[in-house]
Formats: sequence, structure tokens, C-alpha cells
Amino acid sequence: MSSAAQVREVLQTLDALYHNPDPQAKAQANVALQRFQRTEDAWRTANELLLAQEHALTSRLFSAQTFRYKVTLDLEQLPAEAQLSLRDTLLDALQLYAQGPRVVQTQLCLALAALSLQLPESVWPRVIPGMVERFGGKPETVGVLLEFLSVLPEEVSTNHRIPVSNATYRERVPQLLTQQASTVLQVLSMYIHAQGVTPAIQETVFRCLCSWLKAGEVSAMQLAETTLLQFTFDALNTDALFDVAVDVFCDLIHETQEIAENRPVVMLILSRLQSLRAVLSAAGDDDDKVRGLCRIFVQAGETYHALFMEHVPEMLPIAQAIFECASYHDLDIVQITFHFWYLLATHVHNAGEAGNANAAPYRALYQQLFEIIIRHLAFPQDTLSGQERDDFRSFRHYMGDTLKDCCCVLGAEACLSRSLEMIETALREESPALRWQDIEAPLFSMRSMGAQVDLRDDQVTPRVLAIVPQLPPHPRLRYAGLLVLSRYTEWVEQHPDRIPEMLTFITTGFEGADKEISAAAAQALNFLCQDCRAHLGAYLPQLFAFFTTIKDSLSAEDMLSLVEAIAYVISALPPHEATESLVYFTQPLLAHVHAYTMLPSPSKTETMHAADRIEQLARILQVMGVSLASTLPESCAATCSQAYAILDRVLELHGSVYFVSERTSSLIRRALIFFGHRAEPTLAPLLERLASSFESTGFSGYVWIVGKCIEQFGHGAGAPLFALLSSALERVSVKQALLLKEHGPDQLSDVLDDYLHTCLVALGAAPGMLLAAPFFPDAFGAAVHALQALSPSVVSIASDTIRNVLKFPAKPMGAAYVDNVRAVAQNQGYHLCCHMLLGLVTHFPPENMPVVIDTVRALAHLCPEQLPQWIGGAIEQLPQDLVPVQDQVRFMESLGSGPIDEAGVKRSLVILYGASRKSRERGMYELSNHSGIRQGSHGSR
Repeated sequence: MSSAAQVREVLQTLDALYHNPDPQAKAQANVALQRFQRTEDAWRTANELLLAQEHALTSRLFSAQTFRYKVTLDLEQLPAEAQLSLRDTLLDALQLYAQGPRVVQTQLCLALAALSLQLPESVWPRVIPGMVERFGGKPETVGVLLEFLSVLPEEVSTNHRIPVSNATYRERVPQLLTQQASTVLQVLSMYIHAQGVTPAIQETVFRCLCSWLKAGEVSAMQLAETTLLQFTFDALNTDALFDVAVDVFCDLIHETQEIAENRPVVMLILSRLQSLRAVLSAAGDDDDKVRGLCRIFVQAGETYHALFMEHVPEMLPIAQAIFECASYHDLDIVQITFHFWYLLATHVHNAGEAGNANAAPYRALYQQLFEIIIRHLAFPQDTLSGQERDDFRSFRHYMGDTLKDCCCVLGAEACLSRSLEMIETALREESPALRWQDIEAPLFSMRSMGAQVDLRDDQVTPRVLAIVPQLPPHPRLRYAGLLVLSRYTEWVEQHPDRIPEMLTFITTGFEGADKEISAAAAQALNFLCQDCRAHLGAYLPQLFAFFTTIKDSLSAEDMLSLVEAIAYVISALPPHEATESLVYFTQPLLAHVHAYTMLPSPSKTETMHAADRIEQLARILQVMGVSLASTLPESCAATCSQAYAILDRVLELHGSVYFVSERTSSLIRRALIFFGHRAEPTLAPLLERLASSFESTGFSGYVWIVGKCIEQFGHGAGAPLFALLSSALERVSVKQALLLKEHGPDQLSDVLDDYLHTCLVALGAAPGMLLAAPFFPDAFGAAVHALQALSPSVVSIASDTIRNVLKFPAKPMGAAYVDNVRAVAQNQGYHLCCHMLLGLVTHFPPENMPVVIDTVRALAHLCPEQLPQWIGGAIEQLPQDLVPVQDQVRFMESLGSGPIDEAGVKRSLVILYGASRKSRERGMYELSNHSGIRQGSHGSR
């Protein structure tokens, strides 16, 4: 194709990308442009488009981005002499675009930066001095020089796509950056003071300085030797330069974190910060100015936090300035200070413990900070929207961490005592003046600080527990009070005499229709029963009666908290009492489920209620675990069978309702753990029901329980039990194979996940159940098929299953199954290789590489003659945009022409994976490149 025709084609494609309303046409244009950029013709065509200023900006921006793309990824397409010519072409283009547009300038500068890293000093010497000579002498070209100087450190330091060796990088970076730092500072110093300089140029100078500071190529000491430092301080008083001056100041402070090496600059910075105190005080309600000054003070506080105890005259004013920022009304600014208070708290605490008097002024500051944070905790009186309320609640927990920092310095008891005083003061107010927010905020602080309290405290914590029940009957206070009590249940466990009053207050929280208060009461009761279970046995009848009274009025979630709470108490009883109490507690729930099975046509609400009871039973057994396993009488086997008969009826009638199947499966799993071997009499009907339910619904929960049965009872199972388990697995496998014929692996991700876990469990518990079964080829095929799934968990379990099956013959017990495994491998080895290698270069997570290596080695051991052909065929199936032909050839050459050497498998697969990763990075680069085009005149780097 001629050059002119190529230009016309690119212009037409760009026009389709931006102006064709058809999404498919846009997508095709995008792909076509990506393909064009990979060609060698793109060098010439991009140059012609770039020089043709009569074309639209989009075409010229595309050409500049193409140069950056080609320089970064395809420079090897050009011979050495052409690479130097390319440099001159880009420099001429930069001269042409000296007056803009800025987006084109930026792309050209980025291309030149990437090129400078790849060309050695012998080819392109004195990069920065040369750029200064060419562009630094005329006002109209200063902008492009500063743009190049700004992007160079970032591009060289962070663009890891530029293909240079570590040795080349270590040699070239000092030449480009480190050795040129003084030159850059001289240039920037000259321009910042130049006659007629505009604020826009000064801002660009500052941005360039930030870039060099961030890259670590300009030291604080170097900067201090120039006039730039003084100008940075002065610029803080200039509105047009304030923001960028703040950035420079913060970067400068960060660069002085090696305090001993930068002490002169640190002292200079500290002296300047003293004068900024007055600027902060004068900022008033100017949010932008306060935010910028806050950033500076906090950066200094965090960087120099180790100096606060030993240099109080210099450092205390900084802490006081940060306190002013923490007192500000804008919480976005307040949170900037939080990490500083965390860092300082440790120093103040340690100094106080050592008796260092220097801690005193900081302790006073933390006392004030405590008051300020509680003030910020108060809900605004203005009505908040739902999202605003949720955001504020989340932020309050963040502020609660700073209260813990105050506890570290002042002591938890002292902080709690101050919160109590605030509540007591508020309660003394006349009723019309009382605001619930004035009580709720210190209440919340008590909740935040609960974990800091000494369990042996007998002064403040009793006052907390005493005042909460006396609070006004406002719903927000009742809610907050219940949550406060839930944080002090560990203390109550050490002081059981407090249980009656606490239990009374919590249970009254369930009265009324406020759902949030009920939820808080359920949480508080749960924590109380969990922490104080050893003391609550005598209260069990009261708890049972309470449960019976309110069980129909609570939400499903609160009911779960309540039954879990009572189960904790039961678990602490002596075995005989625990068994009786458990039966007494669960019978009404089970009776409700049984009654549900008798309904001729239950409504959705009735079905949901029954499912809730099933979930509650599962939660009870989850808490009990195996605590009674060794003491349950053998007669409990009958109880297990009777209970299962009810669940069997549920699955028979309503097992096609998904949430019923899930919750019933979960209960069965908990029951199998709880009853242990006493559940064996139920396995025959259970496995029959699970298999038939999966055959009729395809729900993954049924497969999951089959796997749990095999895991729990398959080891050393006798012939009858082995036959039951094998039959259930076979029926599940047959249904699974049918589902895979109708649906893709991503549509069956849950089912595949549970099925392959079940196969893996069978391989470990009873290998013959899988490897000698007639469905074994289909099971292995399901795992191979699952390698195409996008879900990392499905890919992981499929890979593990395949690897473990193929490696099983090498185990001592595996000799009996070697023929079966080899037959499956020979039959499905080609498809396995295709899916495995495609997955490796596309969607497999990186941690899957060792599994793939093990699998290929196992195939090499089982099928040494066929494997080279399978891999060769699989490689030919890989798309060339994922693995270019030359990399495919490298991979095959690495494997060798004869039988595959197991020792060389890893090396070869790493080559393949590395090539694919490079192609994926190219694709991501193209995507971001074209996204920049679509931003039009607003796009930048």
C-alpha cells in the first residue's frame, strides 16, 4: 500500500472511531488502529500525519501516541542508524508543536524520554544539556523544554514496559538524571525569576521540580542551595501558585526523612513552619488554603515525629498547628491529621512512662483533641440524606481510632471518665435545651474505647454500666447505649454480679417497634452470652421463656443473633444438662419446620419463615460444634434419624426452592458434624435424597453435601457404605455431565466448584470411588472443561483435581489405577494441553503456574510419546496476538524435538508465560493509549 493510501486509511479509521454511531464499527476501528500501530509502516505514516497540521487534532494526537507506543515497544524494528534519525524527527516535531496543543507536546516528550533510556550515551550523549541548548533560549519554546524535563524522571523511573536490561538501566539512569540534577536546578532557578515570566510558567517550573523530587533525583540539600527554596516559601502567599507550592513543600519535607543527613534543611523548614502558623490562623473558612497548610504541617509532623520529645520548642508549634486543623469544621480536612496523632501517641506514651517532663504539653494537647473528636462525632442537627448518614457513620468509626490514640496517651480510664462527665453535664441541662446529640457522641466514644479498658478497672467502668440505663428514652440514645454495653461484656465476665441489671436492660431493648434498637439489643445479648456463658446457666430458663415470647416479632437476622446467644450458654453447661437443654431449645424450631411440611400449599412468606427456622437450627449446631460429640448417648442416633425425616420431607416437597435447598444443606452439614458416627443410619436415605434432588434441580448445595459425606465417612468405609457413597457420586456425575453439555463452565461455576471439590475429596478418602468408576472419564473431562472458566476458584480446583489425578499413579497406593489414569490421559490429553496452555497465556492466575508445571510433568511420565504432539498442536491453536509466532517457536525449541524432559518443563513454560504477559501488557498499553485519544483535547499522559 502506498504511503498516501495508508494515511487515508488511518484517517478513515479514526473518523469511524470518533464519529460512527455504530458501536460495532467503533470497536472494529479500534482493533484496526491497534493492528496498524504494530506494523513497521506505522513509523512512516505516523510521521506524515504528525507533520500535516491541516488534519484534525485527533489524527495528530494519534500519531504522537503512536510514536510513543512504537518507541516503547517496537524500537527493535528500526536499525541503529534509523533510531538516531528517529530522535531528530521527534525533536523537529516538538519544535513544530512548541505552541501546542499541550497533549501532543506531552506525547512527543514521553516518546523522547523512552527513547533516551534505550539509546546509549555514545549514541545520544548529554540529553538534557542538548534539550536546553535547543529549546531553552527562546520564550516560545521554554514550555516544551519544561514539559520534557517534567516527564523524563517519571517515565524513566516508572514505565516498566520500556525494554532495557537491568544493567543498561543502572548505567543509563545516572547519565540521564542523577548527573544532570544540578543542571536542571539551574535551569529552573533561571526560569522562575526570568523577566516577564508568567504564573503559568512558574507553575510549570514547580511541577517539574516536584517530578524530580518525587523521583529522588534532586536532594533537599541541592534544592536548599538554590533560590527555588525561598521562592517556594514565598509562593505560599500567592493564590495562583499556592497549590503547586504546597506540593513542592510536601515533597521537599518527604525528601528530608533522613533527618541526620539533612539537618540544615530540616532546621530551615522548621523555622519557616513557624511563620506559617499565622497564615493558618488567618485562613479563616478558606477550605482550600486550610487544606493545603494542613498537608504541609501534617507532612512535617509525620516525617519528623521522632523529634517531638527531644525538641519541644521547635516541634510543639507544629503539633499545635495540626491541632488547629483537627479542630476545623470540614471533616475531610480533619482526617488528614489522623495518622499523625497515631504516630505521635506512641512517643508521648513512652515518654510519659519514662517520667519525661517533655510529654506534658503533648498530653495537654491530646486532652483537647479528645474533646474536639467527640464534638466531631456528634450527628449534625440538619437532616442528612441516606447516603450522607451512611458516610458519616462510617467516618465516625475512623474517628474512633483517634480516640484510641488519646487513650494510649491519657489512659482509657481517664478518657472514659471525661466522656462520662460530658454525659452527666448534658443530663443536668434543662429539658428544652437537651440535645440527644450531646449525649450520643460521648456514648459512641465509650463504645470506641471499650477494647482499651483494663478488665480489672473498678472505678470508671461501673459508672459506665450504671449511667446507660438512666439515659433519656430517646431511640438514638437507647440504640447507642445498647451498643456501648456490648463492648463491655468481657469486663462483665470478670464481674458477674453485674449480669442481672445488664440482662434486664438488654432484654427491654427488644420491646417496641424500632428495628435498629432490636438489632442493637440482639448484638448486645449475643456478646453477653458469648463472653459470660459460664455465668449464665442459671438464667437459661429465663432466656428460653424470653425467646418463646419474642421469636415471632424479630427479624431473621436478629433471631440468628438470639439463638446463637442461647446456644453459647448451652455449650457451657455440663454435658448431660447441655444435651437436655439443646433438645428443649431445638424442638420448637424443628416442630415449626415439621408443621410447614404439612401445609398443602404454603405461601412464600411461610416458606421463608420455615427456611429461617432451618437456618437458626444450623446456627445452633454450628455453635455447639463437636462439644458434645464424646458424651452424646448412642440413642441420639434415633434423634438424628427422626430429625432428618423432617428435613427429607422438606427437600421432597420444596427442595426445588433455591434458598430452601441452601439452608437445608447447611443444616445437614452441621448435623453430620454434631452427630458424628451416630448419623450413619441416616446416610442411605440422605444420599438418595441428595442425588435425586440434584438430578431434578442441578443445585450445587446437594453436590456439596455429597462431598462432605464422602469426606466424613469415606475413609475405611465398609462395603455397604462404600456402595452408598459411590452410587451417590455416580448419579451426581451423570447429571453433571448432562449439565456441561447444555451450559458453559461460567454458567455452572458453583456446581463445577462443588463437584470438583467432591471428586478431589473422593480421591483422597477412597480413590477407587473415582478412579475405578465408570464415570471417571466424564469426571476428568469436567475438570478439563472447567479450565475455561473465568472464575479463579473454579480454575484452581479444576487444576488441582487434574494434577492430583495424573500424579496419583506415582503414589504407593496408585499402582492399581495406573491403567485407568493413563487411558483417560491418552484420550483427553490433547484437549487438556489446549485448555491448559490457552488458560496459562490468558486468564489463569499467576499462582497456577506451579500446578501447570506439575501437570505437564505428570503427562510426560504417563504419555511420553504423545505429549510432544499434543503440545505442538496446542501451541498452533494459540492466537498470535497472545503469543507471537517467534515466541511460539522459542517455546517449542526450548522443549526440544524428542520426548519432553521433565526438568526442562518449567523453563519452557516460563518462556511461554513471559511472552504472553508481554503481549497482554502491550494490549493494556494500547487500551490506555486509545483511551487517551478519546479524551480529545483534554487528554494528557
